[in-house]
Amino acid sequence: MSNTKLSSEPVAGLPANVVRRDSSKSAGRRLKAILTPFIGLAALLVVWALITAVFKIPEYLLPSPVIVAKRIVTDWPLLSRNFAYTLLEVVVGFCVSVLVGIPAAFLVVLSRPVERILMPIIVASQAVPKVAIAPLLVIWLGFGLLPKVVISFLIAFFPVLVSTSTGLRSVETDMIDLVRSMGASTTKIMFKVRLPTALPQIFSGLKVAISLSVVGALVGEFVGADRGLGYIMMTASGSLDGTLVWATLIVLIFLGVVLFQIVAMIERFAIRWHVSVRQDATNITTS
Repeated sequence: MSNTKLSSEPVAGLPANVVRRDSSKSAGRRLKAILTPFIGLAALLVVWALITAVFKIPEYLLPSPVIVAKRIVTDWPLLSRNFAYTLLEVVVGFCVSVLVGIPAAFLVVLSRPVERILMPIIVASQAVPKVAIAPLLVIWLGFGLLPKVVISFLIAFFPVLVSTSTGLRSVETDMIDLVRSMGASTTKIMFKVRLPTALPQIFSGLKVAISLSVVGALVGEFVGADRGLGYIMMTASGSLDGTLVWATLIVLIFLGVVLFQIVAMIERFAIRWHVSVRQDATNITTS
C-alpha cells in the first residue's frame, strides 16, 4: 500500500487557479459570516440616530448613539473601574453556580431520594423573586462583593442544574444496559456514557446561566452597593444624567455579549463532534 502525501498540487486534475479561487471563496464566506452581525448592529444604530434627530428627543430621555459613544470615551476611567468590579461579581457567581449545579445534578440523577429531597427546595428557592431577597442579603452580608455573588449564583444555579440533569437522563436505556452488561460501574457509566451525551444540554444551560449572572450582579448592585455598573446607573438616574445611564447600559450589554460568546466558543471546542456545532460550521462554509 502506497503512502498518501498531502501537497499543494491541484486536486483531481483541477488547475491551480481553480483551487485558489475555491479557497478565496471559502475565506470570503467566513468573513461574511463574521461581518453579518455587525450589519444588523450598524442598522440599529442608524435607526436610533434617526429617531433622536427626527423627533428631537431630549438627551436625558434618549441621547443619540454618537453622544453615548463620546460619553463612554470621556468617562471610560470611571466605567472601566466599575466594569472590572461587576465582571468579578458575574464571573465568581457563574463559576460557583457551575461548581455547585453540575455536582448537584449528578446527585439528583444518581439518587431518587436525593432528588425528592432537593428538588422541592430548589424549585421553592427559584419561586422567590431575587429582588425581594436581595435586601436581606445586603443586611446579612453587607455592601461588599459577597451579596452580589450570592444573588448572581442563585439566579444562574437553576438553569445549570436543570439542563445538566436533563442531559444526564437523555441517554437511551438500552445503551446503559449494554454498558452495564459489560461490567461497567455506575461511576463509569456516569462519566463515560451519560456525561458526554449530556454536554450539549449542559452548555445550553451554561449559556443561559452566564446571561443570568449579569442580571443577578446588576440586581445586587441596584439594592445596595458603592461601586459597579449597576451603582453607576442608579446614581446617574438619580441625577437625571440619562447620557451616563445609556453609556453604562451599553457597556453592560457589551459585557453580557462577550461572556456569552466566550461560553459559546468553549462549547464549540468541547463538543466539535456534536451535530449542532458541525451544522454551524457547515452553514458558514456554504452561506
